[in-house]
Amino acid sequence: MQIDTPACPPPVRGGHASPDDFRYAMRSLAGGVCVLTSELDGMPVGLTATAVTSLCADPPRLLACVNRKVYAHTAFEQTRTLCVNVLAAEDTEVARRFAGMVPDVSGTERFAHGAWHGTPPALAGALASFACRIVEIVPAHSHSILICEVERVATSDTLAAPLVYAQGQFGQFTRTNP
Repeated sequence: MQIDTPACPPPVRGGHASPDDFRYAMRSLAGGVCVLTSELDGMPVGLTATAVTSLCADPPRLLACVNRKVYAHTAFEQTRTLCVNVLAAEDTEVARRFAGMVPDVSGTERFAHGAWHGTPPALAGALASFACRIVEIVPAHSHSILICEVERVATSDTLAAPLVYAQGQFGQFTRTNP
């Protein structure tokens, strides 16, 4: 019995997928939504990110990919500190503010929504917050891979749904019981 399944297209020698095709295909990959924060010259900075993942548990490390052109990258590079705030579904407005999706809101105005505390700033009520020291910055074309040693962790006691990003929009993961 033969089953017809779509196959990956054959590789093109010396060729590359177009950036638009890549971005369109990546919309299918759902990602957890985080806000990465730090401080520079006493002012809080931050951005929304989905390119965050665990690297290892012993020692606790994670990595985050950040565009080198954004202002927050300068803070991460200079201070070598950041906080990864894992957002809940009800934090969509926070994600939008830090992603630059709210007109006329930028810089420190992003921190006007939500309760922020500490250095680097942690979001009260985040599903999890990881206070990190950046131990290595690896240049990768337009971005940097930040390898971060986790120094402190705070978690929420709630069972709130995590905020996810897919198909160009924010949504939520819902649990189903078997």
